[in-house]
Amino acid sequence: MSKKKILIISPKAFGYVEYLYQELKGREDVEVNIAYLEFNGFKNPYEKLQNVLSKTFLGVNLKKAYYFMEDDIRAIGKQDEILIIRPDFLTNKFLKELKTMTTRLVAYYWDSAQRLTRKQDIIPFFDKIFSFDKIDVEKYNFDFITNYIFETSPVNKNPEYLFFNISGNDDDYRFKQLEDLGKYIKNKGWSSKFISVHPKLEAAEGGIVEVVDQVIYVNEAIKLAKKSKIVVEFQRKQQTGLTFRVFEALGLQKKLITTNKDIVNFDFYNPNNILLLDENNFEISDEFVNSPYQEVDEAILKKYRIEHWVNRVLNLQ
Repeated sequence: MSKKKILIISPKAFGYVEYLYQELKGREDVEVNIAYLEFNGFKNPYEKLQNVLSKTFLGVNLKKAYYFMEDDIRAIGKQDEILIIRPDFLTNKFLKELKTMTTRLVAYYWDSAQRLTRKQDIIPFFDKIFSFDKIDVEKYNFDFITNYIFETSPVNKNPEYLFFNISGNDDDYRFKQLEDLGKYIKNKGWSSKFISVHPKLEAAEGGIVEVVDQVIYVNEAIKLAKKSKIVVEFQRKQQTGLTFRVFEALGLQKKLITTNKDIVNFDFYNPNNILLLDENNFEISDEFVNSPYQEVDEAILKKYRIEHWVNRVLNLQ
């Protein structure tokens, strides 16, 4: 029996996509390749000149369109399935070409098409688009699927700190929320570890949030999350989908505090484990913090595990 050829094209995305690659790599019936959308420098002076001319006369930065990766992707050859995460990074011309390289071109949108409007423009290129955002699913007829559980661990009964958050805060709004919550937690006498990858705010007030200017990949973030009891996440504006924070909390058996109102509509929701936070009026009870985590039934969890995600998105058994 021949192996199914699958190509993943994606940004590195803090390491989340590597888990998809490793899951597929471990399957005997799959031949998988991955192309990370990352500019690794010009191979020769001609490429540099091409980019200068393109920026000058066309207004297109070929580095940001990943033009110089296209030959490497072509060299991988025909595929049974190509899955693209953040296809809005690629040009329309190359998306058309990718469609000729596979029998099924699939996209996963883990950012809202309301927030990134180019994602609306490229819909016709795909045979199937999956999205974690229910509003996008209804508006554009996408297939709904959440993010996935990619790491598991038992409950940590002796956490080093109670509350944990790490985020690439590219907007001051979410950073301010995190800082305000940190002050609230400190006033209650609880411990926290909040980290923000936000180089514009090195002088953040009072050391409530540790600000760093280097990317912290998910494997390192998971090590830090395991030392906590409660994971915190703030929802982006113009986005309704559940972030990876939710599935990290499920897999690591951590309580969760979130501002995402849709959380109550999922079958794993348990008010003992998950607190819906009013971002304008923080209120966290001692009972929520002090009570133990209640395990979620495996019949529920298996629907969110990475194995199920891969099977559904890539038509595997």
